[in-house]
Amino acid sequence: MAVLVAAVVLLGGLVLVNLLLTGAVIRRLRKTTEESRAGRLPGSPGLGVGAEVPAFSALTVTDTKVTRDDFAGERTLVGFFSTDCPHCLPKAPTFVATARDAASDGVRVLAVVVEGERRPAELLAALTDEVSVVVEGEGGAMADAFEVRAFPSFFLVGPDGTVAGSSLKPELPAGAPTPA
Repeated sequence: MAVLVAAVVLLGGLVLVNLLLTGAVIRRLRKTTEESRAGRLPGSPGLGVGAEVPAFSALTVTDTKVTRDDFAGERTLVGFFSTDCPHCLPKAPTFVATARDAASDGVRVLAVVVEGERRPAELLAALTDEVSVVVEGEGGAMADAFEVRAFPSFFLVGPDGTVAGSSLKPELPAGAPTPA
């Protein structure tokens, strides 16, 4: 009889643990569903595809003002790098190569370097003169506007000012239409 009672108690405990885990999975699924409806899929680097880029204002290293309105009428590839990111510097040359190809297809290219504890000199040198560069501190206008959550992150902004593609890879983001 004692074995039967122990088995029932053990089974009851397992059912209770299963119920708690199922509740946690349901909560996570609800959160994921809400994020995907808002255009922010889990694992995306920031603004979701189709989201409108909010207003911002920033200066390039050559003192040229950049705003959301500058994206109107042209496709723009925007890459976000951080001086504290160990993966950013190795991906900068691939971004520059992508920038060359994109620029020849009429796509404007802009790099944003978020300055952390380290100075951006090495990253700026890797981006060369072929790319317009904005340097901003953590919580800068552009990183906030694009809701950047990971570095490096890359966005293709369409001529209507909405995100046409986003990726964690420096190639032209997936889903981005290729020029004719």
